[in-house]
Amino acid sequence: MEHLYAVDCHNHSAFSPDGFDPVEAKLARAKELGLYALTLTDHCECQAFEEEYRHRARRAWEGMARAEAACPQGLVFLKGIELGQPLENPAAMEEVLKRPYDFVLGSLHNLKDEEDFYYMRFTPKEMDRVHGLLSRYWEELLALCQEADFDSLGHLTYPIRYLEGQSGLKVDLTPHLPAIDAVLRALIRRGKALEVNTSGYRTLGRPLPDLPLLQRYRALGGRLITLGSDAHRTEDLGFGIDRGMELLRAAGFTEFALYVGREPRMLPLE
Repeated sequence: MEHLYAVDCHNHSAFSPDGFDPVEAKLARAKELGLYALTLTDHCECQAFEEEYRHRARRAWEGMARAEAACPQGLVFLKGIELGQPLENPAAMEEVLKRPYDFVLGSLHNLKDEEDFYYMRFTPKEMDRVHGLLSRYWEELLALCQEADFDSLGHLTYPIRYLEGQSGLKVDLTPHLPAIDAVLRALIRRGKALEVNTSGYRTLGRPLPDLPLLQRYRALGGRLITLGSDAHRTEDLGFGIDRGMELLRAAGFTEFALYVGREPRMLPLE
């Protein structure tokens, strides 16, 4: 890594249904890359908690606890979780967060009663539907930011990853900026962070969110930022983190947050 304090605070192991590698492989790769810190954040999709994620969250916690004892010297290893759709099952959110995580990502992968954006495909003739779904997305995201228990909002522009990256659409977010501003203001009011998700560098050539929205967040008074690659395979760990740190500098930031015991520790962009 090019930066002394490079961290990856959003990634997945085999404890996630779409993850591939054991925690120990993540730790070894993080040490090899020269990461300062690694926070593992396996999935807990709250709407499917009873059917699938209660046992996954428990096993992920136990796996992180075992791996913690074998963490390579010089690497900071922190225990996290990615809560998907927490307001669809607040009881699941409350149960899971009885564990003393260091870091909790709040995410919205699908709208209520809709499938994950990952599975959706659209044609240019369906742009009215696309914008309708995006309007619903900002509404549900705002509610999440106002009500859910989390530390940082994951991949603000998550639908764009698939609308552009898989359906090949060009989506103009200009009509949605007032709704996005409402989300950003809610984060700032509650003292929650905004994630720079560098997975977009692999598919879109830019992170989620990108520079204009990061500048918007800062102009509104936002200062808490986290960084994550959203890697599901060990070989993608740390991908784009150095670029993300430089992007933060271009947006006017001088530091970012690493959460320990669910409290932000500010690190310089060095």
